[in-house]
Amino acid sequence: MRNNARTILLIAGLFAALIALNFLFFVDRTAEQESEFSANRSSYRSTPYGTLAFYTLLKESGFSVSRFEKPFTDLRPHDPDTLVIISPPEALQPSAEEFGSLEKWVQAGGVAVIIDREINVKIGGAEINTVGAVSSSTPRAIQPTSYTRGVDHLSVSQYATRVEINSKAAAYHIGDGKSVVLADARVGKGRLVLLTDPHVVANNGLPEADNVVAALNLFSDQPGGSIGFDEYHQGYGASTASGGLMAYFRGTPVPWMMAQAGLIAVLVVYSYGRRFGRPIPLRQERRTTNLEFVSSMANITRLAHASGLAMENIYSEFRKRLCRFSRLPVKVDTTRLADVAARRAGIEAHDLAKLLSRCEEVASGDKISDSELLALVSRIREIEARLGS
Repeated sequence: MRNNARTILLIAGLFAALIALNFLFFVDRTAEQESEFSANRSSYRSTPYGTLAFYTLLKESGFSVSRFEKPFTDLRPHDPDTLVIISPPEALQPSAEEFGSLEKWVQAGGVAVIIDREINVKIGGAEINTVGAVSSSTPRAIQPTSYTRGVDHLSVSQYATRVEINSKAAAYHIGDGKSVVLADARVGKGRLVLLTDPHVVANNGLPEADNVVAALNLFSDQPGGSIGFDEYHQGYGASTASGGLMAYFRGTPVPWMMAQAGLIAVLVVYSYGRRFGRPIPLRQERRTTNLEFVSSMANITRLAHASGLAMENIYSEFRKRLCRFSRLPVKVDTTRLADVAARRAGIEAHDLAKLLSRCEEVASGDKISDSELLALVSRIREIEARLGS
C-alpha cells in the first residue's frame, strides 16, 4: 500500500512539473509565421496584424461593441446594427447561403463594414470588385464627408487594392486620382462600407498617419448602434463546433497537457495492474471444523492415556486467567491465589483451593478417571464463566 501511495505521489508530481514547464516554455509560434499578406485579423489577437486595438478603441470610445460568433444565417435586424467583417481566411469564407442572409440583412437596414483586399460580391443592386494595387501608399480624402472628417491621409500597406462599385448609390471617400480605398454604397435600407486594406485598422497600422481617425469615422453616423465584429469566420464561437472541444484550445499548451495527462493515466492503470512487493499466497479454506479438531485431540489423548497432559494444558490457561483476574503475579502461591480470586468472584475460597490443588496433582501425574476429569473441566468452565474471561 505504501509503494502504491509513493507511486501516485510521484506521478502527480511529474504531472504538475509538466504543466509548469508547458506554461513556462510555451511560445505562440503562429505570430512569428504571420505576415501582412497572410495574417489572422481577429479582434482577439494582440499580434501586430490582429485587430484587438481597434476593438478596444471602439469600446473605450463609447460604442456598443461586441463579437458576433455565429454564421450570417443567424443575423437578425438590429442584432447587431453594424457588422464588421475583416479579411476572413480562405478556409473560412462565408457560404452562398450566408451571403444570401447577409444581403437580406443589409437591405433590411443593416450596415456591413467589409475590410479586405479582395472583395468580389454582389449585394442588392451593388456589384463590388477590388482590382490591382493603389498607386499611392498615402491615399487622401477625395471629398468632405463624415468618413473623411479630420483625415488628411491614410497609411496603407503595399498590398492595398482599389475598389470599384457598380452602383448609382456609391460614394468614394479616400483614395487618389486613380484608385479608391474607402467607399460606401446604399443597398435597400442599409449600406455597405468598403475599406481595401486591413492594415489601416490592424494593431500595427492603427497608430500610423490618420488611420485611427478614419477607423472611428467608419461609425460616426451611428453613435448609438450596436457593432458586432465577425469572429465566426475567424474560427471562433460557433464555428468551433466543427472542431470539437479542442478547437477552443487551439494555439495553447492545453492539448499537450491533455495528452500528457492521458499518458500518465495509462501509466497509473498499468502500475495498479502490476504487483508491488513479495507475492502473497492464496488463502486456503480450512477443511475441518473446530469441533472435529477437538474431538480428534480428545480421542488421541484418551487412547494414549495422557489425561495428565490434557489437564496440564487446561489448568495452565485457567491459572493464568485467575492471576489476571486477581491482579496477582503468575508465580503466586496457590492458596493465596484461591483466597483472592474467590473473594473477588464471590465463591467459596475452600472449594476453589481444593479444585486448584487437585488439578495440580493430576497435571503432575496422578491417576484420574474420565468421569472425574470431566467434572474438573466442567467446574473450571463454570468458574471461567463466572469470571467473565
